[in-house]
Amino acid sequence: MRARLRGQKTRYHHGDLKRALLDAAATLIDIRGRAALTLREAARRAGVSEAAPYRHFANLDVLLGAVALEGYEMLIADLENAGSARRLREAYLTFAGDFPGRYQLMFGPLGDHDAAAERKEEVAHVAELTEEAGGLAALHGAASLLLAGLGDVAA
Repeated sequence: MRARLRGQKTRYHHGDLKRALLDAAATLIDIRGRAALTLREAARRAGVSEAAPYRHFANLDVLLGAVALEGYEMLIADLENAGSARRLREAYLTFAGDFPGRYQLMFGPLGDHDAAAERKEEVAHVAELTEEAGGLAALHGAASLLLAGLGDVAA
């Protein structure tokens, strides 16, 4: 019996191939890191053929860009709902801790130029939202320390 990632379906049945591939990719990135993701592995985890991902993603960089963009959407929603500087900080650090691979993907290099251009807009929006909590650079530094295992920096 093959081990599967927590919360990951073993077979694709629900008719939304793109969603299944994004979920498989995001889960794999969060658990094992960006280097573990291939289009073949995303297809396997989604329970589809190796050729199926190409219906929605021209290559791995495009899939990575889509995962990163979706991560920004999640983070921005969390930040917009925070309401105070302390809660902004908590929301940012919680996101980084809950989705470490995705967080590192979002703020690391992306090969696809279109995804990188979209990311600049998202980073600018995150920076704007985090101003009252010390700014993006301060929160990113705190999140990086947290992910490096250097203690709880949320206080």
